[in-house]
Amino acid sequence: TRPDGLRPIVVTLTDRPRRVLEAGLYASTSEGVGVDGLWTWVNRFGRADTLRFRARAATIDSRIGADLSIPHWRRPGRTLTLGAFAVNETTDAYDRIAVTAHADLRQRLGRTSWFRYGVGLDAGQYTENRFDPVTQTPITLDRNLALLTGRGGFYMDRSNDPLNPTRGWRVSADVQPTAVAGDDSLVFLRTEAQVTAYLPIRDGGRSVLAGRVKIGSIVGGEELTIPSDRLFYSGGGGSVRGYEYQRVGPRLPDNTPRGGLSLFETSVEYRHDIGESFAAVGFLDAGSIGFQETPNLSNMRYGAGFGVRYYLPFGPVRADVAFPLNKSEGDPDFQLYISIGQAF
Repeated sequence: TRPDGLRPIVVTLTDRPRRVLEAGLYASTSEGVGVDGLWTWVNRFGRADTLRFRARAATIDSRIGADLSIPHWRRPGRTLTLGAFAVNETTDAYDRIAVTAHADLRQRLGRTSWFRYGVGLDAGQYTENRFDPVTQTPITLDRNLALLTGRGGFYMDRSNDPLNPTRGWRVSADVQPTAVAGDDSLVFLRTEAQVTAYLPIRDGGRSVLAGRVKIGSIVGGEELTIPSDRLFYSGGGGSVRGYEYQRVGPRLPDNTPRGGLSLFETSVEYRHDIGESFAAVGFLDAGSIGFQETPNLSNMRYGAGFGVRYYLPFGPVRADVAFPLNKSEGDPDFQLYISIGQAF
């Protein structure tokens, strides 16, 4: 230490590896298992770009492809993203084998807020378990469809932490005008928006009341003609906990999720720190799926539960146990969720 009390510090900088290979494994009681592989190539084209080759084998969503991100595209803070994937989705409501491609521009606003716009193209084969409102009977549709989608959205973050907020709010919205060609032809608009808020109750944020509201609507199409992967579904760790994936909302006679043209979800969560490393959480979730353009609150499903959080230097690891409060036939008695970061 120098006489003035300052200590000299030597900082050494080295380049990060230009090629990184990563792998991951996940398991869920409601969404099955999956294995992910990711090969990242940094600065491949000398533009501080990131090229990622991705492969996933999973119960619900398997895919293989690549995406390229180029920062500061023609102006500071704007990122160009290009991507293409082959997709195989297998859900209770539908099966889809498709090729997808997209191009997006994202403009950063401050540290964590942004808006984006772009276009996506999907072409594939759909096998859909649907409900015919005219005959009031379940049917199976096999369709070859091509979808051209405009992709617009924004995310405004005024909270104090990306992974563990204790005060502030966030707003996000997505707008997707879509034209469908192939075995059916139609044009529709899919929109959804979400607001979350965080209120410290006492002790400078050691007790926090958190809440969220999410709504969605599809305008310009009918339930039977909208491609199944664009309908709204609810249930699972990111929506109404306590219910399996896609299991909130009306179902077909064989218990298959029906999907809908509107969505409403809300959650309230109380978080209380215990010591320096743990927190206890209690929560109530609710959601509904409707068949009209405006959300239908008459068929709400509720889930409640409790959980723990373990704080790591980068954010919390969470474990939640949730119970469906007004479950239907086939719903489980409880669901367990383990993930990184708060639920919302």
